[in-house]
Amino acid sequence: MKTKIIPNSAALTIIEEHIHAGMSVKLTVRGNSMSPLLLDGIDSVMLHPCIATELKPQEIILFRYKGSFMLHRIIQIELSAGEYQISSITTKGDAMVHTETITSEDVVAVASLPKRTLFQTFYRLFVFTGMRFKTKLGQMRFGI
Repeated sequence: MKTKIIPNSAALTIIEEHIHAGMSVKLTVRGNSMSPLLLDGIDSVMLHPCIATELKPQEIILFRYKGSFMLHRIIQIELSAGEYQISSITTKGDAMVHTETITSEDVVAVASLPKRTLFQTFYRLFVFTGMRFKTKLGQMRFGI
C-alpha cells in the first residue's frame, strides 16, 4: 500500500467524512500532548464513530477545537439538569496542564489505543520521563 502525505487539515476533513459515513479510520498521532501514552509520529490509533450520550470520562476522543482537530482524554462530562443530554465535555491532553471545554457536536470520533504489555508501558514512561528531565536540565544549563 502506498502512503500519500497531505496537509493535516485536509486529512482530518477526509477522516471526519469517513467517520460520519460509519467507517473506522487509522490515524498516526501528531504532537506530544498525549505523551507518553501516544508518541508523535510513532503511534497510531483507530478512530470509530460514536454516540455522544455513550461517551465516558477517560475515553480518548478526536474533536474540533478553535478551528483545528485535537485528540485528548475526556476528564469530565456535564449533563443538562433533569435530562441525559450533554451540556459540555472537558478534555485534557495527558501531558498538558490546561483543559478544553467543548460540546457534544464538536466530537468527531472515539479512539481505540494500541495494545501494549506492562513492560512496554513502563519503558515508554521511563524514556519519556528521561527525555523531559534531560530537556529541563538543558534549559537550565544553557539558559534556553
